[in-house]
Amino acid sequence: MPTDDERVRELLGREPRGDYEIVVRDATGDPVVLRNAPLLHDGTPMPTRYWLIGPAEIRRVGRLESEGGVDRAEAELDPDVVQAAHDRYAAERDALIPADHDGPRPYGGVGGTRIGLKCLHAHWAWYLAGGDDPVGRWIERELAARERFTVRLDDAVLRIDWGDDRWDLPVGLDHLLTTWLGDGDPPHPAALTNALGDVSDHVDDIVRDRPEAEALVEVGVTGPAARAIARLEVGVDDPAMPCELDRDTAEEVFRLVATESRADRAHNPGLPSADVDTVLAALCTVVAVLRRLGLDRVELVAGDAG
Repeated sequence: MPTDDERVRELLGREPRGDYEIVVRDATGDPVVLRNAPLLHDGTPMPTRYWLIGPAEIRRVGRLESEGGVDRAEAELDPDVVQAAHDRYAAERDALIPADHDGPRPYGGVGGTRIGLKCLHAHWAWYLAGGDDPVGRWIERELAARERFTVRLDDAVLRIDWGDDRWDLPVGLDHLLTTWLGDGDPPHPAALTNALGDVSDHVDDIVRDRPEAEALVEVGVTGPAARAIARLEVGVDDPAMPCELDRDTAEEVFRLVATESRADRAHNPGLPSADVDTVLAALCTVVAVLRRLGLDRVELVAGDAG
């Protein structure tokens, strides 16, 4: 196993030219962020106090940057707030310059930026190291949104979006209703078990492809059927969305609708008669996903989002 210095050299692709500390590591202990001295060994100013070197992190923020992230962040963030962050960054860095130093000094704020935004990598590095950086917080939100595991409940397919990946699984709501859940009114227990297993087996394919799916915490459920679930659970026509659905509640509501006849199901407050079948298939899907991924909850997202 390489030493820290050897690994840093490998990640940089060169010998470090100044003093540094590893201040952020990933779950395996690999370096992610370096904190640099304000001057290199030869006295050259080093404006970038925090340097992102984790390969996965570089790829993630690099993709965001290549898709116009710098311009979007500048448009969405208050420039005075960003400038204040630059000033804090510069003050921390410059406080470490020896009092007797009379040579060139580091310039600018985050990553040497004098005004506005230049490098999302430098902002995220500072944020990951605990810095009070509004740009870093913006990056974190953007990455979380685009990398979120989203389940879209469609009639034709069960669509899963996760980062740059998409899966259209052949277990849409219509499939569950015609193949399994139309067997009896209410459906027979064996049919319910088969429907749950059908969804779980297809989600299993994603887990085999991306084992880290079993470590997911946040999952969104979208599509019109997500609103039908919220209506049923809350008991009103227009529930506040997004809303959280915990696993125990999902299991309880699923058991309720799965053991009711269609006629009885139609009397549930907030549930339109047109959704009495859809909501059963939707809940079956959500419960199967919750169980297979070991989730505590999902977030129901309104309407056609996703």
